[in-house]
Amino acid sequence: MNRTIAVRPAGPGWSLRIDAQEGVLVFQTGAQAESTARGLARRLAEAGEVTDILIYLRDGSLAGQLRSTPLHPAAYPQGGPGRALEPAAA
Repeated sequence: MNRTIAVRPAGPGWSLRIDAQEGVLVFQTGAQAESTARGLARRLAEAGEVTDILIYLRDGSLAGQLRSTPLHPAAYPQGGPGRALEPAAA
């Protein structure tokens, strides 16, 4: 099943909604909302779900779409999905 996360303007701030759920998260900036959306999509991909992020402009037009897909188990160098997305230790 594909999941959808939408980032839209909401008054003076920005909202984030997962699928068509009633609950929304509200942020002061679009950057905060987009960053949270990317983090949620990454965690959903780690759980094996394809996730589309839709980002809208203040005029209601679609600014961009990102897709997060699960990695093949061989892509996890240290045996766990969380490791593939973490920065390497110095």
